[in-house]
Amino acid sequence: MGLFDNPLEKGQNLSDRKKYIDDFELVETTDEKGRVRKRAVYKGVWTVLRPPVKTAQYKLWGALGMAAALAVVYVRMLLLTHLTSGQLLAMVPLLIGLFPGMYLLMGALSLPFRGRPMRRDQYMHSFIRASRSAVAVIVCAAAGLIASIIYRAVNGDWSFFQEDRLFIILCLVSAALASGVLSLLRTVEVAERPNETYNKNAI
Repeated sequence: MGLFDNPLEKGQNLSDRKKYIDDFELVETTDEKGRVRKRAVYKGVWTVLRPPVKTAQYKLWGALGMAAALAVVYVRMLLLTHLTSGQLLAMVPLLIGLFPGMYLLMGALSLPFRGRPMRRDQYMHSFIRASRSAVAVIVCAAAGLIASIIYRAVNGDWSFFQEDRLFIILCLVSAALASGVLSLLRTVEVAERPNETYNKNAI
């Protein structure tokens, strides 16, 4: 979903419609030809960046850059051929991490880089989605690294070749990039602004 797309328009799944339905009011209008049309009017509060907005925007661009770098690093890590790459149990945490990694990038792409106000659903699908996904990526990367160490301990194999060392480095880099995204988003201050454009009596 784009940052400023209407969640009640075609293409949004039903669960999202129900989730944020209280923030919208379906109203009927009549055009010049007398045809009755329905449209969703947002009546909830707006979430805006606190000043200095420029500084906040730089942080958002930084978060997007880190999220994009994380996607590249994470995929590269999964494609490595190392000691535990063929061991499903050791790789399960890292494979699971693909999903929050994908949502992290989606959330970062939906951030308000131009400083425009966000509806509640837009805020949840950008800031909150990216923040929660970053935490999940950190957990999955750490769990994958621990699982690989446990596998080595159980099998008594402590040999480290080039790709084994690279695997460990990329695990740590993935966790660091996710932590960077989380840190930047937590330092961006937002505030709620009343929806002054919504006037029920004027509809």
